[in-house]
Amino acid sequence: MLEILKSIRSTQQWWYLAWFDIRQRYRRSVLGPLWITITTGIMVLALGVLWSTLFKTEIREFMPYFAAGLIIWGFLSTQLNEACVGYVQFEGYIKQIYLPFPLYVLRFWARNLIFLAHNMLVFLGVWAFFGFYWMPNFLQLILGFTILSSILFFASIPIATVCARFRDITPIVQSMIQIAYFFTPIMWQIKVLPERYHYLAAYNPLYHILEIVRAPLLGQSPALESWLCSLAILVFSMLVAVFFNNRYSKRIAYWL
Repeated sequence: MLEILKSIRSTQQWWYLAWFDIRQRYRRSVLGPLWITITTGIMVLALGVLWSTLFKTEIREFMPYFAAGLIIWGFLSTQLNEACVGYVQFEGYIKQIYLPFPLYVLRFWARNLIFLAHNMLVFLGVWAFFGFYWMPNFLQLILGFTILSSILFFASIPIATVCARFRDITPIVQSMIQIAYFFTPIMWQIKVLPERYHYLAAYNPLYHILEIVRAPLLGQSPALESWLCSLAILVFSMLVAVFFNNRYSKRIAYWL
């Protein structure tokens, strides 16, 4: 736990490394990270119109719902996918210098936060296009996002550790995340399902941690079970992260 806290306190270090990664990735590019915003905007526009038509839902209602869900899911899925190579991608650093291992996780976690900030421009555009007819619940939004981002940070530590030891786990996790997208209410709403299928959301932990951010963005309040489920996931992921970091951090360099 001390190593995790030490890494979190080194804010300037991992934020600088995250910015360095982004600058390297988009070097000599005119628009830089805005390409991600443009791509997300095109997807929201094209798929939002398509799915609202197929599900016979008013676009004024569906587009903000879909935009918020897709952007949050993009942050969630990218973080978990990158966690699969979280230590492998920094093999050169790990073998040459000592840094607390959670700092590597914070590095790509911060990078994904920056990408999320760019993608939120798309949601602001949708909000403006439909005339600001709702007002986000900012207090719940801050709390929900803090819980979500903390879960993703802590969950990334055991995922990165296991995938460093067993490389075949990486494609399995990535495939599961891709499948989970279709079983999570992002491009579809719970109300379009027959009541007997509502369990697809009720027993889906990804839905609950997504909902505590999406609902406040749409000016709604998440259900109590979503808050309780998300807090339980946060505590569990924190305990697992501490266990894996304490137990296996000294072995990771030998697995790479």
